Amino acid sequence: MSALTIWCFQKCAVVCALMMDTRFSSALQIIITVAVNEKNNTRSTSEALAAKLDARPSLVRKLVAPLMHKNILVSSEGYQGGYRLGRPASAIYLSEIYLAVTPDKKIWGTRDDIPAECFVSSNMNEWSAKLGKEAEQALLGLLGEKSVEDAISELATIDGGKCPVGRSIAS
Repeated sequence: MSALTIWCFQKCAVVCALMMDTRFSSALQIIITVAVNEKNNTRSTSEALAAKLDARPSLVRKLVAPLMHKNILVSSEGYQGGYRLGRPASAIYLSEIYLAVTPDKKIWGTRDDIPAECFVSSNMNEWSAKLGKEAEQALLGLLGEKSVEDAISELATIDGGKCPVGRSIAS
């Protein structure tokens, strides 16, 4: 392998490591959409949810699988099929959604390829890992205080009536 090829692989690895993970925000949008659709007596199919995410139905099914495993969502097949909440929106907390779709994901990673040559580089990985765990706990604490019902209320407040709820969600 040439030096240029190796350099390109290394740069690609760094860029991939820094890419933003959107599983949580996408799953959250799916669940909130399903909750609002339930209020409006509208079905939530993979196709309809995918259209709202500007994604493919296969992505929706991939995101929904762990949510169904945790009984956050349930599905039914057939003409009237689709996804529904597994329990009331007031009993589903955002921390549950986060943990369901990002079970092994750290908030950030450390770089093991930095030579330990001084006080900073010798201790940076350990300190950064500790800080990451603290940040994860803070994030889970915040998300654990908010339910899907709370999220819908906050979205309605932000919207201020600009977009009628039935029209904005139903497909």
